[in-house]
Amino acid sequence: MKTIHYIFFAILLSAVICSCKGKTTEPTADEKKDAKHEEIINDSLPQLDAMPVEEETHELELKTYRAVKSGKGCSFTFHAVLPADTDNEAILAIRSAVLGEVSDGKDVQKDIDRYVAKSLEIYQEALADSTEEYFEYFEEYDLDSIYPVLVTDGFIVFAKYSLCEISTSPRNALSYYYYIYDLSTGKLMTEKDIFSNVGKVKEVVEKYIWEQTTEWQSGEEDDASQITNEEVFNGNYFLNEDKFFVCYNSSVNFIPGGIDIEIPKESLKPYMKKDVPLYRYWFGEE
Repeated sequence: MKTIHYIFFAILLSAVICSCKGKTTEPTADEKKDAKHEEIINDSLPQLDAMPVEEETHELELKTYRAVKSGKGCSFTFHAVLPADTDNEAILAIRSAVLGEVSDGKDVQKDIDRYVAKSLEIYQEALADSTEEYFEYFEEYDLDSIYPVLVTDGFIVFAKYSLCEISTSPRNALSYYYYIYDLSTGKLMTEKDIFSNVGKVKEVVEKYIWEQTTEWQSGEEDDASQITNEEVFNGNYFLNEDKFFVCYNSSVNFIPGGIDIEIPKESLKPYMKKDVPLYRYWFGEE
């Protein structure tokens, strides 16, 4: 299921790659720099497996927003696939929440243009102030992306993905995070919104953590956070038609690349609130 993190990157790749056919002159310095940036981004992204975003019948229109800003030694890209402009207050609340400090969700394109420009400005100032010799060879490429991985009549699941490549670093910085929003209210859904007995669900999650992290265990099965360095419920969840996924260490290197704990929906059914859209999605009306 880790490949679900990247299902909307095909959109990004198609937007990033430009054709150079028909050119007979030597590329300029700026063109060479842009080509290098595109090559690094393309090399950084994993191969897609042709898995489409899961969609049920819904009337939610999605729109793509994108901004790129490059300068000496760095480039910043921000890409988002969001519900299109609307007067629906719940949808506007979701747009604002998932974008965080980048935008309030009202004028997304203008805000992300400003965001990447400011990011570039801050980096350039730091580069200009540095006296370290290694900065002469230092190049940074930041890629941030927000996109839905599941859309239904009742809720939407977003992934937030960030990749930072630094030429002087032996490994890249990567993080991903998921958010589940109720489409009728615009509210972020937490474990307390989804489950009627969070304590019992915690025990279920711990059981699957220990079954799926044997290679990182120290032998003491008294606290799942010893394996993950996180609380059992960390707010980072997504789901498909069969399973619930709790994502651990999605932004640290303790478990390389993070790990998604897979929990069958039937294991959670006894502890779920029956009036929430996730329950209806899995088990229908009761």
